[in-house]
Amino acid sequence: MNWEAIGAVGELAGAVAVIVTLIYLAGQLRQNTKALRSSTYQAFNDSSFSWADSEIENAAMIAKTANYSSLDELAPEEREIWRGIMFKAFTVMESNYLHHRAGAMDDDIFESRMIASVNVILQRPIWRQMFPGFPLLPEFTEYMEGRIRAARQVES
Repeated sequence: MNWEAIGAVGELAGAVAVIVTLIYLAGQLRQNTKALRSSTYQAFNDSSFSWADSEIENAAMIAKTANYSSLDELAPEEREIWRGIMFKAFTVMESNYLHHRAGAMDDDIFESRMIASVNVILQRPIWRQMFPGFPLLPEFTEYMEGRIRAARQVES
C-alpha cells in the first residue's frame, strides 16, 4: 500500500474541505451583514417614528419655538419639555452616527439623515443653542459641529 499517495489524497481532501467551508462562511457572513443592516434600518425607522410622534404631541411648542434663540424665552415647565424633545432628537442622530461608524448603516442612508439633521439644527436657533449642551459622545459632537460649520460655509 502506498501511504504517501493516501496521505496526498487526504491532504487534497482537507484542502478542498477548507475551501468549501470558507466559501460557505463567506456566504453566511454576507447574509448576516444584510440582516444586520436591515435590522439597523428598521430600528432607525422606529426611532424616527417615535420622534415624529413626539413632534405631533408637542407641535404647538415646536411651532412656538421655531424662531426662539434662547431657552430663556420659554417658561420653566416648557424648558423641561423642550429638553426632553431635544434629547430624543439628538440621541436619534447620535445613534445613526454610531450605526454608520460600525458599518451597519449604508453611506447613502446615513448621508441623507445627516443632511436633514444639520439643516434642522441650522434652521432653528434654539436647536443650535441646545446641541452642545447634551451628554453626547464627544466624537459625535465634533462630527456634527464640523458638518454644521461646513453647511454654514456653503450658505455664505
